[in-house]
Amino acid sequence: MAGVVVGTLNLALADGGPGTGNGVIGGAMAVVLGLIATALGRQALARSRRSGQSAGV
Repeated sequence: MAGVVVGTLNLALADGGPGTGNGVIGGAMAVVLGLIATALGRQALARSRRSGQSAGV
């Protein structure tokens, strides 16, 4: 979730487009990868709860 928040903040504050050196492409990648990581994390958490196993403590 942190990647999504920081990437969105970066995109909101960037004053140029892609290729201007403001990190617009990096911010967009942070949002996309953050959403993917969040979805995979939720899936893993749901799977571990369903099987009744602890998360490796």
